[in-house]
Amino acid sequence: MDGKYHHIAIALAGIVQSALLIPQLANSGICNTTLYERSVKSVFITSPKTTLDVYGGLHNIKIGLQTLIELLSSGQKEQMEIMRYVFSSLNITSKLLKNNDSLSKIDQRLKHITSLYPDLNDETIGNNIEDLSYSLAGIYSDIVSPISTKIQITGKAKFLQNAFIQAKVRTALLGCIRSTILWYQVGGGRLQFLFQRKRICDAAQQLLQRIDTAY
Repeated sequence: MDGKYHHIAIALAGIVQSALLIPQLANSGICNTTLYERSVKSVFITSPKTTLDVYGGLHNIKIGLQTLIELLSSGQKEQMEIMRYVFSSLNITSKLLKNNDSLSKIDQRLKHITSLYPDLNDETIGNNIEDLSYSLAGIYSDIVSPISTKIQITGKAKFLQNAFIQAKVRTALLGCIRSTILWYQVGGGRLQFLFQRKRICDAAQQLLQRIDTAY
């Protein structure tokens, strides 16, 4: 993988792809199953050798890359909601990264969950998605949420009051946090949204072209 902005675009696409799930869940009670399970899997990849290892390959963040380009080049209402979740994730993650105790607790909880499943592959995640969702939602509620202002989720009350949908929303938020940690690690910064949008968009476009060429 070449270029700092390719890595930044990959991590941002990961954030966006998890953020996309939140309005889906909040407004309809369902979300894209494939993207949700990819988000869950990314949370457990805590020691990747490369940026792409977090997502299992470039093709797994294609929708995130496409949406990232739309977010950075448009201002439609639906997209602004997703961007709000993205920026909320950046804010809470910046505080989390300064809290070693919280990071250690998250790591311990993830290791405990991992110990319950010999192989957290796609099939295992799919077959145990409810238990995993509740477990990851617990990490978000117990450790992440208390360190910052709560993220306001907008949607329909009948879905937002459902315990399992609440768990999936919190799990998606944890997916956002995981990708945001990666984003900071590869050199991401808030000022890029003001001054480097074109460079990020160009990098995302180049990555999409690689996907289209490969498949």
